[in-house]
Order: sequence, then C-alpha cells, then structure tokens
Amino acid sequence: MEKLVIVLIFLLMLPLISSIEFEMKTEFDQGETLLAVISGNFLDQITENNVFFYKDHVRIPVVYDVRKINGDFYLYGMLTEKTQGNYSIKVEDVRYMNGAQIIDEDIIKNFTITENTIDFSINPGFVITSEDFFLEVQNLKNQKITIQIDAPKVFISESSLEIKSGETKKINFELDTENQVLEEIKLSSGNTDYSIPIFINLINETKEKKEFEFKFEPNNINVSMATDSDTKRIIYILNTGDTAVENITLLISSSLKSYIEISPETINELDKDANKKVEINIISDSELGILEGTITANNGNFSTSVTLILNFIEDYIPKDGEENESGTILTTCAQLEGVICGDNEGCTGETIPTKDGICCLTSCKEIKKSPTGKIIGWVVVVIVILFLLWAFKKYKKVKPKVNLLKIGKKK
Repeated sequence: MEKLVIVLIFLLMLPLISSIEFEMKTEFDQGETLLAVISGNFLDQITENNVFFYKDHVRIPVVYDVRKINGDFYLYGMLTEKTQGNYSIKVEDVRYMNGAQIIDEDIIKNFTITENTIDFSINPGFVITSEDFFLEVQNLKNQKITIQIDAPKVFISESSLEIKSGETKKINFELDTENQVLEEIKLSSGNTDYSIPIFINLINETKEKKEFEFKFEPNNINVSMATDSDTKRIIYILNTGDTAVENITLLISSSLKSYIEISPETINELDKDANKKVEINIISDSELGILEGTITANNGNFSTSVTLILNFIEDYIPKDGEENESGTILTTCAQLEGVICGDNEGCTGETIPTKDGICCLTSCKEIKKSPTGKIIGWVVVVIVILFLLWAFKKYKKVKPKVNLLKIGKKK
C-alpha cells in the first residue's frame, strides 16, 4: 500500500518537474561575468527581449546577450557595479515542451552576489565568430594581477597577460582552423577562473539577417529623477534587416502613457543599415514610485521593444553625467559594419553611439585645419603695421612751433 502511495505521489509531481535545464552557478562575486546555458525543447526562440534581471523582485538593467549555439541557448550578463544581495533571471513569453504538454510559464533562476570581489571581469561571455576576435578583461582588484590564458590549438594568442589595477585590456585571438567547432578558452588568475565558449562558424554568417528586422539601442533604460521634474533620453532604431523598412509605428505601453512622450511617433522609411533617433521626454509624478513599461516599434511584419524603468525620488540629485545617460548599449561598431574615427578624423556621414564609441556608418576623413583663421590673423597684423607706419610719418611731418616771445623773456 505504501509503495502505491509513493507511485501516485510521483505521478502527480511529474507535471511540476521542469523539462528545462538552466545550468548556472548560484553564487557570484561582485563584478563577475555571469555565464549560463539554457537547454530544452523550445517552441519559441529566446531573444534579448525575453530575458530580464531582478534584484529582490525589482527590475534592474544589466548588460547581457543571449544566443543559440548547437540547439542550446547561451547567456551571459555583466554584474559590474552590482552589490551584494539576492538576484534572479526571468525568461518570459517563451513556450517549451514538458513531455506532451506545451508550457508557457516563466523560467526563473535565482542567484546571489557575495560580499567578495572577483579578480577580473570578462566581456563578452561567449563568442560566435567566423574570423579573428578578442576578449576584453578588466582588473577589479587594487593591485596588479596576471591572467593565464589556456586556449585550444585552433586559437593563436599569448599565454599570459599582466594587467594593472582598474586597467582594461584586449586579448586577441587568431583562428587556425577551417572547421566549424565549439571550443572553450580558459582564463584564470589567483582566485578567478572563467571558461568562455567560442563557436567557430565558418559556414554561415555569425547572425543571419531577416528581410524585415530592426531593434532599439539601447535595449533598456533605467531613469532615476526627482518628483515633479522632467528630463529627456535619446534612443535609436537600427535597421538590421536585408531591406528598407516602411511605416514603423511607435507605441507606448499604458503604464507609461501619462509620463512620457516620444518623437517621432511614426517612421515612414528606414533604409537598410540606417538608424533613426527617437527622443523620449519624461515628466515625473508628484509622488514617489517605480514604473515599468515599454516602447514598441511595429511595422506589421516585425516588432521589437525597449524597456523603461522610471524611479521617482523626492529631492533626487543626479550624479555628474547621469542626466545624459541613455541606457545600456550592446551593439559594437563592428557589428554595424562601421568604423571609429581617429582623433584627427571626422565622419563623412551618419554617426551613432555604440558600445565602443561613436561609430561612423560611412567613412572617416582627415580633418584639415582651415587656413581662414591664419589669413585673418595676418591681415590684422598687416593693418596694425600700416597704421603704425602712417602714424609715425604723420608725427615726423608735424614740427613743433617756436614761440619767440617765450625765448625773449627767458633772456
């Protein structure tokens, strides 16, 4: 009888057992790069728009990326400047199979950040590439550290790297293979170890473009502001598809309609590889509170969203430069097939902020100093010299008059 009860309990619990595997550490040090692999029979793809980070049930901005590699979804998140506490990752609006059932419940993974600080951070947390690449590391300790680099033979790189406190350096890797492979590069120091998945894709492009595809940059905005005040943020819509996109409509979620206005509200046409600036004017409430909502861009064939979190704080004073921050930018200039112009160069066309700086979408041109200033300066000098010569000659021509009466009196 007892065995029968145990079997029945087990059968009742089967639907509660998730068919999703979320492989990730449950504890991270401050500044550490979070790495995770999500496996399962998904009916929908996990994209950046489905992943959200929380601290104690409050939504927070995190620099992250998620991509599908060999049937699994790889996720990394930068925990830089995240303090000690309880956190979670939530994957929303994604359907997956659990046995014969279709499940659309959120996937949640909890983790904590300790009081310790990691030796160094790594960015990105994984790489999908068909060419040479680099990993960026930052020393988070207050003294110099040495990072050991253990890479498979398909990569050519240095074996170690010395990095000063707070310094950021790039580790370059050259490909030495003609095969499509998934490898791991291991980076380690005294107290820190990373295993970075590297997917070498020599058959297809790193990211296949769709006919209609566009996205927001940044993909999330977190604004803190004083009550009864106003501020502005700027975002961009990037056309990442294969053709021009027409009739894009921007929609504000109901939770934010009373607090924000956007301009423009419609985009008639967005050329291939082009971008459009969107201004967001924000007016805070007179009461304290945190609001969350989205701005969605839709053209009938494709849609994407940017998340806004508004935090209204009484007598809030922004830090230096905070009022100019627009959110977290994930796109690099290389991904937009652009170029970062040098100190003595200017862009010949359109520019856009990216993760690694202001990106020129056309070409850079050397800035030649205009001779106009020098010409004006020399003209002024010549005029002054001519005036002085004229004044000197005039003075010489005017001789002083002799007063004979004064001379006679002296005698």
